[in-house]
Amino acid sequence: MKINLSEIEGANVLSRENQSKIKGQAGEDPSLCGCSCYGSVIGPSYCIEYIACPQVVTCPT
Repeated sequence: MKINLSEIEGANVLSRENQSKIKGQAGEDPSLCGCSCYGSVIGPSYCIEYIACPQVVTCPT
């Protein structure tokens, strides 16, 4: 059964341009990503798609 979204009270139908702007961006915040002192990407699982860390050990000894 198809529902016409324009018939739902309070619903707004987005244009193709507006849809493309939000596609795949829900809930991902690259500011939560970082690097450990061992060169590993830390943060949520999607962080490996946003940043790469240098493979140099910078941990204090």
